[in-house]
Amino acid sequence: MRLPRLVDVRIPGMGVAKLCYARDLDLRVGYKVVVETGDGDFVGRVALTPRRREPYMPPYDILRIVTPEDEREEDANRELGREIRTEAQKLARDHRVKGVAFIGCDVSLDGYYVEVKYEAEGGGPNLEAVQEGLERRYDARVVFRRFTFVDRASDSGGCDTCGVPLCCATWSGARSMGPVNVRLARQQGVTPNEKILGNCGEVKCCMRYEHDAYKEFKERAPFKNTVVKLGEREGQVVDYSMVKDSVLVQFGQKRSDREMVSLNNLAAHNDGIVPADAFDEIDGEERAGEGHAPAPSDS
Repeated sequence: MRLPRLVDVRIPGMGVAKLCYARDLDLRVGYKVVVETGDGDFVGRVALTPRRREPYMPPYDILRIVTPEDEREEDANRELGREIRTEAQKLARDHRVKGVAFIGCDVSLDGYYVEVKYEAEGGGPNLEAVQEGLERRYDARVVFRRFTFVDRASDSGGCDTCGVPLCCATWSGARSMGPVNVRLARQQGVTPNEKILGNCGEVKCCMRYEHDAYKEFKERAPFKNTVVKLGEREGQVVDYSMVKDSVLVQFGQKRSDREMVSLNNLAAHNDGIVPADAFDEIDGEERAGEGHAPAPSDS
């Protein structure tokens, strides 16, 4: 079965990039497209090059590349969004709703769906009166959404300390891999500090993305403080290097007696250690044993 052609699209106000069907459209990074969502049609911008892959979430449909008319509608809705946000602030003041700040507003292309973003201190404020006032004035469905620091970082975009664009701003799967917390950093041997925090103030998404690789490496490598043999020498494991598929072994009393040893070299002298190359050899033997299926006939 042929995999669908998918693309990641950033839609303003929706936080993390969204997965979409690219169909047969000629899409490049930066192209503006009209995306059909459950709340209406919105203009988004292509964040990653389209490619065929397995969808890991229900994708949205891309209706078309934006037309001049879509551009005019988007500009008008942007001005309308500013007006609605200002009106929401006035209504909140009139109804004495305190501790809330409206920070943005997004309007669908047809103008019938309005999403107002807000920040609030403590628990969620009662915004029913503000919502009713906005719906009466603008004859649209108005929804309030609390915007977190994570949402704001992915929506504004930018680059991280690694020099590449934010994962959450370009990749739709950045926040679908599970929780990202300090525990993941400790399990990867990283001391919790400000360097592992992203623009949102949370632990970087890449810590979760790389976690499975570190977990698989530690299952193959010896534990820290384990005594290992290398030829005639014996030493103690003091650290890991997942990237090099190696461990740091202390062979003497001095710090200069430490040596980075690959799992491939240790596996020959110690039981229970599995180098990464072993999996490649096993896969190769299995494929060779299975053989190749004959090509289907055109007749």
